[in-house]
Amino acid sequence: MSVVTVFCAIVALAVMVFGAPGDLSEGQQCNTCCQGIPGVPGPAGTPGTPGVPGQHGLQGVKGEAGKSVSTFGLKGAVGQSGVKGDQGPIGPQGPPGQKGQEGVRGLPGGIGLTGGKGDSGSCVCPKRNIKEFAWVNIHSDQETGIIKNVTFTKQEGATSLRVTWIGILRVIPESGSYGCKRWYFTLNGSECKNPASIDAQIYENTPGNSLRPVPFEGLCSGIPKGTVNISLNIGNCTSHGTAGDAYTGWASTSRIIVEEI
Repeated sequence: MSVVTVFCAIVALAVMVFGAPGDLSEGQQCNTCCQGIPGVPGPAGTPGTPGVPGQHGLQGVKGEAGKSVSTFGLKGAVGQSGVKGDQGPIGPQGPPGQKGQEGVRGLPGGIGLTGGKGDSGSCVCPKRNIKEFAWVNIHSDQETGIIKNVTFTKQEGATSLRVTWIGILRVIPESGSYGCKRWYFTLNGSECKNPASIDAQIYENTPGNSLRPVPFEGLCSGIPKGTVNISLNIGNCTSHGTAGDAYTGWASTSRIIVEEI
C-alpha cells in the first residue's frame, strides 16, 4: 500500500470524526481531498412487484433426422446350393384318411354299339312228370278204407311227389251230437312221414247236409323211383270215435293230381 493511500485514509477518518476544516460552498471542489472509503451498506429495500411474463419465443428450426446406428452388417450374397443328401428311411404308415366327399355325377354316356348276334341257346329244361286222375260222380258214402287208388311212375330217387285232391266232401253229425271224419293219402301203403301226412279233417256239430269242395295237397319226399301206389283213404278223426256220416264226390268231377318235382 502506498503512502498517499494511507494518508488519505487518515484524513477521511478525521473528517468523519471532527468535521471538515471548512464548509465548501455550492459549486466548489476539493481538489486536495481524497475519496473516502465506502460506507456501511444500508438495509435491503422492499422487493418490487413481479414484472409481466414475456411472450413465447419463436419456434426453432427443425433439426436434421438422426442416423440409425445398426449393429448388423450388410446382407451377404446367396450361397451356392448344397449337395443333395441321401434318401431317408421310409416312415411308418399314417392312419387312414377321412372319406372324401362324393364327386359330382357324370353325364350319361352315349349309346353303345350294337353287339353281335349271340349263339343259339339250348333248352335243358326237363319234361314235367305230372299226371291227373279224374272221376265223375263218385258218390261214395264209405266211412273207412280206400276210396280211390292210382299208380304213378317216379323217374328219380332224389325228387319229391306232390299229391293233390280236388273234390266235394261232407260230414253229417249224429243226431244231437257231432260228426268228424278224416281223408288222407297213403303212398305204397303208408302215410307220408317226410315231412308229414297229407290229409284233411272235417268236424260238424250243426244239423244239415253241407256238400262243399274241400281241396288239400302236400309234398312227400323219400319215395324211391319206380311205380308208386297212391290211395285216397277215409277214416275216423283222432279222439272223436266213429261219429258222423261221410260222403265223397257228390254230383261233380273229382281229381287226384300227382307230380314229381
